[in-house]
Amino acid sequence: MGKKKLIRFAENKSFDCLIELDAKDLLQQPHELKGSWAKSYFKNSREIVLELGCGRGEYILGLSRLYPDKNFMGLDIKGSRLYFGAKEVHEANIDNAAFIRSKIDFIDRIFETEVDEIWLTFPDPFSGKPSRRLTSPFFLNRYLKILKKNGIVSLKTDDFELFSFSRWIARENGLRIIKECENLYGQESISAEENIKTTYEARFLAEGKNIHLLKFVLDREIKPLK
Repeated sequence: MGKKKLIRFAENKSFDCLIELDAKDLLQQPHELKGSWAKSYFKNSREIVLELGCGRGEYILGLSRLYPDKNFMGLDIKGSRLYFGAKEVHEANIDNAAFIRSKIDFIDRIFETEVDEIWLTFPDPFSGKPSRRLTSPFFLNRYLKILKKNGIVSLKTDDFELFSFSRWIARENGLRIIKECENLYGQESISAEENIKTTYEARFLAEGKNIHLLKFVLDREIKPLK
């Protein structure tokens, strides 16, 4: 392991805004704050917005600054990536953002019917492996356990196959689509939160790729893929 990573891992332990969870512990019992993150961690009753696979936390940081009246959490398994977001939250004294290091598979051991919106920003499209996509029935049914009633799932991607697949899943299951856009920046106007650009997104735009956006309400169990 590189020296820089070891330094980051060591510094991660000093950040109060970064909660590192052990898979073995989660398998034995749910996290102690499951169902009470807003009350017990943020010390308020505000909405929780969760980004899965948040990487360096650029989107979470952008959202937290746009909406100081909401709580934002980013989850990723890569501690070396989370370091950057956690360090900025720590140094800027941002009190409405936090990060969790864990696999997405364990989200229903960490949260329970307390998340208002889930963001998926440029996840791996898993071309040819639809069951592994973060908008597959397997994962959507996990999200259903942690979302509040009529919770929202928002997807931002440069991959049209992933966008089309996700839209098809939503339509096939009768989910209410709030917004679907095949070329986000081709619109006359976009919202401030949609206009947040991660490093990956800036790169995709520079390559001339279209950015796709899908937002839908997840209010029912999703049928398995045939």
